[in-house]
Amino acid sequence: MQEDVLTRQRFAIERIPSQDLAATSKLQPLWKFANDVFADSQRHYPKLGFDKGKRFERPQDFQDEMTQSGVTFIQYGRNSREPDGAVEIIATAGCKPWNIAFGLDERVRRMMEERKTREREAKEGQGESGEGFYTKAHEDQLLESLEKIGPMIHSDGQEDVPRWEVMIVCVHPDWQKQGLAEKMLEVVREEVSSQVKARGKGPDFKLVVRILKEINEKYWLSKGFKSVGEKFFEPGLFGSPTGFHITDLIRDDRVT
Repeated sequence: MQEDVLTRQRFAIERIPSQDLAATSKLQPLWKFANDVFADSQRHYPKLGFDKGKRFERPQDFQDEMTQSGVTFIQYGRNSREPDGAVEIIATAGCKPWNIAFGLDERVRRMMEERKTREREAKEGQGESGEGFYTKAHEDQLLESLEKIGPMIHSDGQEDVPRWEVMIVCVHPDWQKQGLAEKMLEVVREEVSSQVKARGKGPDFKLVVRILKEINEKYWLSKGFKSVGEKFFEPGLFGSPTGFHITDLIRDDRVT
């Protein structure tokens, strides 16, 4: 009788400039993958109680968060008991120049524009005020929180040192605990090093990551990052009965 063997294969890591994502067939699978990994993480932290179960409501939200100046990396693999099993996304990560203005990203801008559109159409009798992805109460609470949060990273006297944000590090649940997150982080670090060097900056640069403290802080601290600021989002936002912390962490690095 032939032994039932689980085959694991990793394939090349693909690099996609964020401005090109929409022109490829990769945006939709990346959006779904990031949401699936996020949903899986919530199963391990039920007390947080997020009620939407999605990190990105629409594929465009994924691209908006990466901005036009970012870069996304995709690791493919095969995790099957069949020799010709499907090749799928098993990990992803990205990076972009750091924008300290938390909340002033494309997603929040568009949320505000969509609310204005709904209200205008309702006033003109062309539609209903209704609600978007978030309830109106959630939108009010979110926008109020974002107005209050401001920059979480205080000046350290090194504003001339380039800062790049590590973005959307996700690993398929079946592939976790195998060093894939570390591999993707190293790929991102090499990308930032090359970008900083090409722009005539350096040799020093900083990697920044913004995380959900209750889930990810221990991991990033173990990778040499240091917490430099955090804000608490009150209970009720996104359905969380306990509230949660968003934390900024930084690691010093050098061009190689």
